[in-house]
Amino acid sequence: MRILIPTDFSELSKVAIKYSVDLSKDVDIQLILLHVIDTNAPSRARIGSHKLQEAIKTSSENSMKELIGSIKKDNSHNIDISYEITSGSSIEKYVEIFALKNNIDKICIGTKGASGLKKILFGSNAAGIIQNSSIPVLTIPESARYKGIGNIVYSSDLYNLDKEIDLIIPFAKLMDSWIHILHIDKDNERFDGDLHQKELSLRKDFSYQKIKFIELKSSSVIQGINNFVADVDADMVIMFTHHTNFLEKVFQKSITQNTAFQTRIPLFTFQKES
Repeated sequence: MRILIPTDFSELSKVAIKYSVDLSKDVDIQLILLHVIDTNAPSRARIGSHKLQEAIKTSSENSMKELIGSIKKDNSHNIDISYEITSGSSIEKYVEIFALKNNIDKICIGTKGASGLKKILFGSNAAGIIQNSSIPVLTIPESARYKGIGNIVYSSDLYNLDKEIDLIIPFAKLMDSWIHILHIDKDNERFDGDLHQKELSLRKDFSYQKIKFIELKSSSVIQGINNFVADVDADMVIMFTHHTNFLEKVFQKSITQNTAFQTRIPLFTFQKES
């Protein structure tokens, strides 16, 4: 599995690195750290731009080597890690280009605690990465710690269910995780059929037995997800989304809910089919 981690060398970006490094103890992973030097500098900073760019690049190279050195020093297991430093005016676009060009399986970014979550996650860079990426994006909360991924909660609206499960299955098999397909019945949009039979059908079709199908009645999708996540002690939540607008609503809600999963559990987002 090839994981791309955009980094600006901040403590927040190290959250994603720490989680991915710990994940690599259980799974064969290639980590690629990407630092994009922002070229959108004020006009006064462009004076002597060549020397300035060289100085910034040298500083970035030193910071990257120091970061990788500390990662290897703090971890006894062998870590397959490399890096790329480049310049660009649109970080999110370059992340997408690099990910596609280098066969990246997922992009991993860190997120801050509940009080600053919306600001950090939906700041220009992180929001742009999530919204523009055709590659799945894994966001790691500041307080999250990798302890295996035994239970995945896949929150589904039941549209394109089989296609979405097909994207989740390889990761679940790799981690030997239970997939809890959770549908929140908010407006009497119940699953049209027998839940147990659908569960058996999915297990057969995807040759994977660790699939459960659950439907819960709740006036709030977000609260329903939070309650279920707590019930099964989930290690990860998966959502498919068109844009950040739904995620923004989810994270905005979570700020007022102390038990919200977003403060402690990784969120894996995929682009939903139109």
